[in-house]
Amino acid sequence: MKNQVKFFYNQDMFFYDQNFANIKLVPFSVMQNDKNLRSKYLNWLNDLEVVKLIASPSLLEPKGPSFIEESFDRFTRPDSLGFFVWYEPDKVFIGTTKLDKICINTSSAWDGIMIGDKNYQGRGLSIVIYRTLLAFAFTKLGLNRVSSGCNENNIQMIKTFYRAGYKLEGRFRQADLIDDEFSDHLYFGILSKDFTSANYVKIKLERCGKKFVFNF
Repeated sequence: MKNQVKFFYNQDMFFYDQNFANIKLVPFSVMQNDKNLRSKYLNWLNDLEVVKLIASPSLLEPKGPSFIEESFDRFTRPDSLGFFVWYEPDKVFIGTTKLDKICINTSSAWDGIMIGDKNYQGRGLSIVIYRTLLAFAFTKLGLNRVSSGCNENNIQMIKTFYRAGYKLEGRFRQADLIDDEFSDHLYFGILSKDFTSANYVKIKLERCGKKFVFNF
């Protein structure tokens, strides 16, 4: 099978684009015992300004420590890899990203992103995070397709999708309810060949440990 998923990844390794090493993606499995990060993550998820345009009903409800525990359990499975986003210049975690519903049979996955620290929103970091995540998905996991989506009012996210090489593939009319108003949900997809033709990323994996310590 030409596009068969390689799918091997030790979840003790972080990775980054050597062309833009300021952003590093660190697996949930490495950080699961960090109480400070857990608290920070919970604060992000309970900030409606952060999660509103993700348009997920489960994120609009108040969340407690059990939600974080469930998230760590979910995003450390082989078919659902979660990553914290580390911003090297300030030595700080600023959000999360993921490859979810990873399927070997179809060589595909769904992605997602949340820049939880609002000080880092609107600074053009989403495209770097997405390029790094997609390069990992296509070159290290050997996936052929990644799907995504967002609310129609999430203009910055839509711009990021197009810049990375995604194609608009569908629209669910009035599928989202935000601030008591219905709006459309858009669905995007990107193939490995789409990504490589639109981006140049040199992905680098390194083992977490003494060489790189994540403290803040």
